[in-house]
Amino acid sequence: MFRRILLGAAAALMAALPAFAQTPAWPGTRQVRIVVTYPPGGTSDFVARLLAQRLGEQTGGNFVVDNRSGGGGVIGWTNVVRSANDGSTLLVTDNSLATAPPLFPNLGFDVMTDFTPVSLMVDYPTVFVVPGNATVRTLRDYVEAARGQAPDGNFYGSMGSGSSPHLYTEYLQDIAGIRMTHVPYRGMGPAFLDLMAGRVGLLIAAPPTVLGAVRDGRARAIAIGTTGGRIPALPDVPTAKELGFDFTYSFWYGLLGPRGMDPALVAQIRGEVNKVLANPEVRDRFVQQGATPVAGDGAALTAVMRSDLDRWSEVVRTKGIAVQ
Repeated sequence: MFRRILLGAAAALMAALPAFAQTPAWPGTRQVRIVVTYPPGGTSDFVARLLAQRLGEQTGGNFVVDNRSGGGGVIGWTNVVRSANDGSTLLVTDNSLATAPPLFPNLGFDVMTDFTPVSLMVDYPTVFVVPGNATVRTLRDYVEAARGQAPDGNFYGSMGSGSSPHLYTEYLQDIAGIRMTHVPYRGMGPAFLDLMAGRVGLLIAAPPTVLGAVRDGRARAIAIGTTGGRIPALPDVPTAKELGFDFTYSFWYGLLGPRGMDPALVAQIRGEVNKVLANPEVRDRFVQQGATPVAGDGAALTAVMRSDLDRWSEVVRTKGIAVQ
């Protein structure tokens, strides 16, 4: 009897071995590309590079950031959709992925089904910035000044038509009763360079893009958009709500892979990402940059994508926003 039990247990173990063999340790010997859909210099790039560095140190693997900008994000997204789903290609994206469908009727893929959501990683408040030599000191000042200007004399930048900064500034105009002219760029880095040069007068950005320039006077933060209070990274900057504007939108950053990834592989990757986000040094780095580490799972990322898709698709349609 005992021998039969042992034989049965051995058989069960042997049967289970192939299942384990199908999901080798990640990343193993594979190089992992972390795709970003913007040029270097923006917050997506910062998040991806910090993640790649820490994952490499943590796992001993080879991680590289692949900046594939252009097409409003379509070039990078399409590259990931068409890549192998073996964990060798991942995508760090912000809210803009969730607003792609109404902007690109012939996108060629479904943002809700052609990716594998891995992790919701971090959330950044929005920062309203103007050039360092601007006369306005607060968002209230900016709005009052803008009310006396024609739209073609007051320019604001974004990292592309339909991007979160574009949609957020459209929302600001609606609640403030002002009109401005949009100037789309290929990424937040180039947009911010033009803001500091005075070519555009306003930018809504995530803190890592602007903090250095704000601290040395090349740009001025005039408000923070957040559901909470002021942030430690910019303690003297009032919230939009303090200034009378009901603006609480933020930038979320998530990690996705191509469609059809093995759930066991996804769990491995999420586990490593969660270790990175739980690291006290990493958490401090994000807090210093004004962010809140989230470490949500794939379901949390799917939920926030669905919410943004529903909310901002309506804005895109009603305002007739199109990719330029």
